[in-house]
Amino acid sequence: MTTTKTARFTIMINLLAIGLIFVQPRLADARQESSQGSSSGPLIAGPNMESVRDTFTFVSWTTLNPGGTILHFAIVHYGKDPNHLDLTAKYPTRINPSHSQMVFRARIDGLEPGTTYYYKVSSEQATGVPDPATSGVHLFTTRATNEISVNK
Repeated sequence: MTTTKTARFTIMINLLAIGLIFVQPRLADARQESSQGSSSGPLIAGPNMESVRDTFTFVSWTTLNPGGTILHFAIVHYGKDPNHLDLTAKYPTRINPSHSQMVFRARIDGLEPGTTYYYKVSSEQATGVPDPATSGVHLFTTRATNEISVNK
């Protein structure tokens, strides 16, 4: 019985080592592409507005895994004029190198109730190198003052 367990353990260790051999070169290639500014493609899904409230909202989008640093930032540029997106929401997120896609999500705070905002999304590595996928300009409207807050 001990010989069987030892053999299985050895096989598991070998498979793990082989997996690491194949994953590491892929990560190196992704870092190189990102740092040279090569495009890894457009947004796959989104951006989507989630939980639009009177003074805040969440926005999410999906891209191909951009590679590069493990730490990335989801960035939303927004404002009341589509030609002046001068406000920024920036949230950290970690990529999983073994996944082919990445979901970014950011919270936008300090919004005015019942107001239309324009926005576009992008992301960047922890080093400040921008990821290739960005969106066009979209819009959302916050809710009027939250009734629950008024009744308190």
